[in-house]
Amino acid sequence: MKKPLLLFSFIFVILFAITLAFTKGDVFAQAKKQKAKAPSKNVSCLSCHDKISNVLPKNHKPVTGDTIASCNTCHRPDMSIKAEPKPYASTIHRAHIKEGKGADCMICHTHANNRFGLYKSGVSFGRLKKDELENIKNIFISWAQSKNIDATHSKVDIMCSSCHDKKLPLTGDTVENDRCLICHGPLEDLQKRSEPKDFPDRNPHKSHLGDIACTVCHHSHKASTVYCLGCHGNFKMKIPGG
Repeated sequence: MKKPLLLFSFIFVILFAITLAFTKGDVFAQAKKQKAKAPSKNVSCLSCHDKISNVLPKNHKPVTGDTIASCNTCHRPDMSIKAEPKPYASTIHRAHIKEGKGADCMICHTHANNRFGLYKSGVSFGRLKKDELENIKNIFISWAQSKNIDATHSKVDIMCSSCHDKKLPLTGDTVENDRCLICHGPLEDLQKRSEPKDFPDRNPHKSHLGDIACTVCHHSHKASTVYCLGCHGNFKMKIPGG
């Protein structure tokens, strides 16, 4: 009984070694292939673009470098957190997000010791954990491509800080009414604009409930909902991004 058992064990070990060799080689080949495709940190723009001049606006002055640091020479990060359009930041983010979910934030940004910044700018946008960094990426994809009101803001070059102030946007965050009214107010003017001609009392911005949060209806990174319709099902009310 021992000889057949030993022979079987020997054959099994040989077959396992051959399988492992092929598998190991295949894994290494795949890893090497993936490593070659993965964008390196602070990679040159020319790794994707033939010429820098091909992606610049018409009549843009020549750029000598080939990384985001070249842009930062003139386009310094705007840390004013004003609720106003930021054309440069919006344009460059939309352009890279349109390339798909595979766009790598770390080509331009840095993330060390949970601090999120911009390559060779000396700017830090705040603390951000690794899982939160992936969440930021998904938020930006929605901002650039969705049918929600975040994309409505994207089209007019409104970046995160215009709504979120100094905070990096995270899931579950809200925006205070005062921040919304910087652009959409004052409240009295907003109420006049949204007052229905036929039924003036059905004004979504002058509710009988008193002052309610704008975010009760207006959800930035998901479909918006008309809160009034929860009780008044016979009302005909539409909402942007709904």
